Amino acid sequence: MNAGQPRPDHALPGGVRELSALELIAALQRLRATPPAGTAAQQALWAELTAGVMRLVRGRAAWLLEGPRVLAQAGEAAATLADEPWAAELPALLARAAAQGFATVPARSAAGAAWWLAAVRQPRLAEGWMLLAIPDSERPQLNELLLRAQLVADLPSAELADSPAAAPAAAPAADPLAEVGQQLARQTSFGAAAIALVNTLAQALGAEQVLLAWRGATGGLATVAISHRERFDRFAHPVVLSEDALEECLQHEGGVLLPADTQAAQWAQAPAHGLLREELGPRHLLSLPLARHGGPPVAALLLVFDGAAPAPEPAAVQRLQQALAAQLPWLQTLQQQSQPWFARTLAAARERAARWLGPGRLGLKTAGVLLGLGLLYSLVAQWDYRVSASAQLATDQVRVLGAMFDGRVEEARASAGQAVAEGELLARLDTRELRQQESDAAAELRRHVAEADKARAGGALADLEVSSARAAQAQARLARVREQIALAEARAPFAGVVVEGERQDLQGAPVRKGDKLYRIARVEGLYATLQVGERDAARVRAGAGGELVLLARPDERMALKVVSVVPVAQTQGTGGNHFLVRAELVGAPAGWWRPGMSGTARIDAGREPVIWILTHRIVDTVRLWLWW
Repeated sequence: MNAGQPRPDHALPGGVRELSALELIAALQRLRATPPAGTAAQQALWAELTAGVMRLVRGRAAWLLEGPRVLAQAGEAAATLADEPWAAELPALLARAAAQGFATVPARSAAGAAWWLAAVRQPRLAEGWMLLAIPDSERPQLNELLLRAQLVADLPSAELADSPAAAPAAAPAADPLAEVGQQLARQTSFGAAAIALVNTLAQALGAEQVLLAWRGATGGLATVAISHRERFDRFAHPVVLSEDALEECLQHEGGVLLPADTQAAQWAQAPAHGLLREELGPRHLLSLPLARHGGPPVAALLLVFDGAAPAPEPAAVQRLQQALAAQLPWLQTLQQQSQPWFARTLAAARERAARWLGPGRLGLKTAGVLLGLGLLYSLVAQWDYRVSASAQLATDQVRVLGAMFDGRVEEARASAGQAVAEGELLARLDTRELRQQESDAAAELRRHVAEADKARAGGALADLEVSSARAAQAQARLARVREQIALAEARAPFAGVVVEGERQDLQGAPVRKGDKLYRIARVEGLYATLQVGERDAARVRAGAGGELVLLARPDERMALKVVSVVPVAQTQGTGGNHFLVRAELVGAPAGWWRPGMSGTARIDAGREPVIWILTHRIVDTVRLWLWW
């Protein structure tokens, strides 16, 4: 309500946040039972109820809907429901809630806060819903908060505002069933709640006796409470007949109403009720199955009325069913809590099995059958198990061409990846300085030869010996220079592929004696080196077959055969230990193969069960975790 708007007479008491949950529920029930006078009072009542329910569930915002129309809103609600960021999810939420009476979905507010959006059916409004935004911090208590919302879910309908009883001068009629919710909300055990339910209903409806029976683990109904009786004999004849009548009412969706004046010939539709009527005398019998939102009945209620009084009207029966449907979730919660943990677990499993194996859910059942068949196949069938490994082409026929003397590369003709023929020129060193040394050595040789000839002609034997020795030295120096000139050209020693060396890097580059110019490998004789992980190395054997796929052409598969496994682990970075495996390539080499090409290999390691192939890595990891 706005700050300047006067508070109506039926408004909630001040300090609502300080009230306990039970006090707030009682206040909402009293407010709900107050008939408003006029449209303005009806809207004020809706606003008060919406705010009260929001506070009851510790929510941040709340909306009261009747179909697409917003009747009231409270808290941090946007001005228009369509402005909320989760508005697009609302139809799906309401569709799920229509099937079970309530539904939840995670959402976020316009400010980005995490909410749980809950929709709770309002039975007394046509297509009525209470939409609640509960903060994510309340998630552990979400079920309890939803139960609170269901306990006060029966808001007054709009027709009350137009009825004559809603006139200002008329005294407000108390709801005889309002006390039921208040009494149940105070109970913390199933036995006490069952007794409170039957006693409160007997007093509120003027029934002589009310009996509640609950479905047990075996599927049959068992009496759990009889009004105004703390103890009873389950095997007493009237109790047995009552349970038979309740079992019979489970077959009637709307229950069974057998007035006192019904003739025996009219009992054919409900013979068990007829037998009970004969036992009790002229009484009105009303039995109602209790179920949650279209689910299977979990309990049944029998009410016995004095035959001298009028029989219950269908409208009163419908009103009673709505009230009981609102209280059933809390009773179920208490009943489950009263059981031992193993019984609760068994009941939950039985409930899930009933939902899965019952009618409907064809898609889920089909998926379950297919999953079961797949599991059975994985346990029985076997597949070829193949060990994965990284692979690389290699060859042992590799030649390195280096610089034979200090100098500069005058010409470079090849680059890595280029195929070369035997004897093909790959690079040439600058020989201008060597050519100069060759000329000097040749001139010196001629000079010493001439001096030796002159000494021989003059008979100077000593000079002849000296000149001849110097001529020999010059001859040796000339031969060495000419040999260096011949070695200035680097030629391919065999037909192969250049695997190292780039023309643009070598052209004009200074080099020292021994520096590498090119590295050449033969294409013939290629083999694969595989790196197998330590986990699968024990499964690789010499002679095993497999396939290799290179990154250059992943669409082509090459057969291989394992030759040997190096029995020493190698560590490479963070990838863990690997074992080196050598494998030969089966078949003739292709023209595009090059040493150093990498890819992935699969090595045959025998046949294994499908379930083992799919799960052995996870199982091994868990075993390592659990080992001590």
